[in-house]
Amino acid sequence: MSRIFCLETEWTQSIHDLKDKSTVHSLLEFIEGTLQIQYVFRQVATLEDFDYYIRHLQAASYASYDLVYLCFHGTSGAIAFAEKSEYQLSDFAKEHKGIFKDRTVIFDSCSTLNLDEEDIQYFKKTTGARMVIGYRKRVDFIKSFVFEFWLLTTIISHPDFGPKRLSSLADREMPTHVASLGFVCY
Repeated sequence: MSRIFCLETEWTQSIHDLKDKSTVHSLLEFIEGTLQIQYVFRQVATLEDFDYYIRHLQAASYASYDLVYLCFHGTSGAIAFAEKSEYQLSDFAKEHKGIFKDRTVIFDSCSTLNLDEEDIQYFKKTTGARMVIGYRKRVDFIKSFVFEFWLLTTIISHPDFGPKRLSSLADREMPTHVASLGFVCY
């Protein structure tokens, strides 16, 4: 049975308004309620926050969290935080070797996987990820929300699917979303 480990950035940085709510938490609650899938969730504002929480994946108590769902701003080859700092995937891979061993990693961020295949394969191999999933284009919130509900439920329902089979199913069942988001799966 899959479990989801989710980190989400604060989408805007404001010292005056702490009332902004998570955009992905409601999706996780819905999946938990309908599919009985456990999840852990943290919002992170900075690279330091991110590193602190991502290291939890190395603890034995998190071994069963096989879906890593990372919801951030993004640029080609990087995730970005509310205060505009970026974390390059290549730097992350060097600093966190093996951290995603046998896990599926989903980047819910604009353009993060707009990279050469060899760079994505380097990230996958170095971090030990089973699959690396994300987008090559800018992400529309509503489209990505609908698509990621489909994506998460499909991965949970078919834990034996690999990247080719998942991509093929996405092309068949969600072609408009695949094209508009630049969905890729390795």
